[in-house]
Amino acid sequence: MKEVFLLINGFLKKNKKHFLFPFLSIFIGVWGMIVVLSVIKGFDKTLINSLTAFYPHIIAYEKIDKDIKDEKFKIYFSSYQGFFNKDKKRIGVTYWEINDIDYYKELLVKGNTSGCIIGNVMAENMNLKPGDTLNIFYTDGENKIRLKNIKITGIFHSGIYIIDSSFIVKKEKVEYLNYTGIYLKNPKKAGKIKKQYFNDYLATTWEEQNENFAKAVEVDSYFALIITFFVVLMSGFSISNSVMYSIFTRKKEIGILFSMGMEKRKISMIFIFESLIVAVTGFISGLFSALITITILEKINIKLPSGVFYIDKIPFYISFNDIVLGFLFIITLSYLFSCISSKKLLSFDPIEVLHNE
Repeated sequence: MKEVFLLINGFLKKNKKHFLFPFLSIFIGVWGMIVVLSVIKGFDKTLINSLTAFYPHIIAYEKIDKDIKDEKFKIYFSSYQGFFNKDKKRIGVTYWEINDIDYYKELLVKGNTSGCIIGNVMAENMNLKPGDTLNIFYTDGENKIRLKNIKITGIFHSGIYIIDSSFIVKKEKVEYLNYTGIYLKNPKKAGKIKKQYFNDYLATTWEEQNENFAKAVEVDSYFALIITFFVVLMSGFSISNSVMYSIFTRKKEIGILFSMGMEKRKISMIFIFESLIVAVTGFISGLFSALITITILEKINIKLPSGVFYIDKIPFYISFNDIVLGFLFIITLSYLFSCISSKKLLSFDPIEVLHNE
C-alpha cells in the first residue's frame, strides 16, 4: 500500500488541474448547501421553540387537576377574541386570562408579570408601555359583550409575530377560568401524553392547534433532503468526470505501472483514493467557509418584513446531523463514481498504449 500512497501524492502534485473543477464543485456546493440548510433549520427551530415557549403544549377545555408525567407547568385560563380603541383605531386582540403568568417571565423584555402583559410588537406599534391602561371589549362564553379595564405591567417577546402583535395576557383568579393548559418538559411528547391522560376529555396539542406550521416544518425537512441530494449528485458527477479525464491523460503512466507488475486493483485504488481526498478536502473547505458566512450573517442580523414572516429576523441553526449526512453522501458517491469510472476505463490494453507511445 505504501507505493499506492506515494503514487497518489505524486499524481496529485503533478496534475492538480485535473481535480480543480471537482474540488471547486464540492467546495461551492457544500458551502451553499450548509448555509441554505442552516436557514431552513433555523426557521423550523425558531418556530417550534417560540410556539412551545408561549402556547400550552396540551389544552383541555375544562378544569382538570391531575398529576401528569413530564409536566413542567400547569395553568388555568380562558381565551377570548376582543379589541381595544387606540388613537381612533380599533385594534383586534386575543385576550387570555390566566391564574399564573409567572411561566412567561423568561419572555419578558420589560416590566413584570404581576398584572397584564402584552407583546412587544403591539407595544411598539401602539406606543404602549408598563403603567398604561387599556379598555378591552370581548365576548364571553355566553356571547355577552364584556368590558375590562386592564393595566399593563410587562412586555414580552415570543419571536412569533402574530403572538407578539396581538396577544394580551392578564392574571385572573382561578375560579373565573375555564380551561387547563399543560406545559411539558419535552413538547414533542404532547401527542403521547394526550393519549395517555386526556382520552376522556376534549383536548388538543400545540401541534394540532398549529397544524399549518407543523406541516411547514415537515415540508422544510423534505426540501433540505432534496437540496442535499442534488448537491451530492452534482459532486459525484464532477468526481466521475475528473477520474475519467485523469485516466485518459495518464495512460502512459498507467501502462508503465502495468508493465512493472502492478495489479489493476492497486492502480484503481490510486484513482479512488485521489477522488476521496478531493471530496474530503472540498467538503472541509466548504464547511469552513459556510461557518464563516453564517457567523457574518448572524452579526449583520438581517431583518424580515413585519407581518410577512412569523419571525422578525433571519435565523440560522447548524444541524450536526445534516453535516454528517452530507459528508457521508459525498464520500459514498465519490467512492462509487470513481470505482465505476476507473473500472470501466482501466480495461484498455497497456501493451498497445506503450507500443503507440
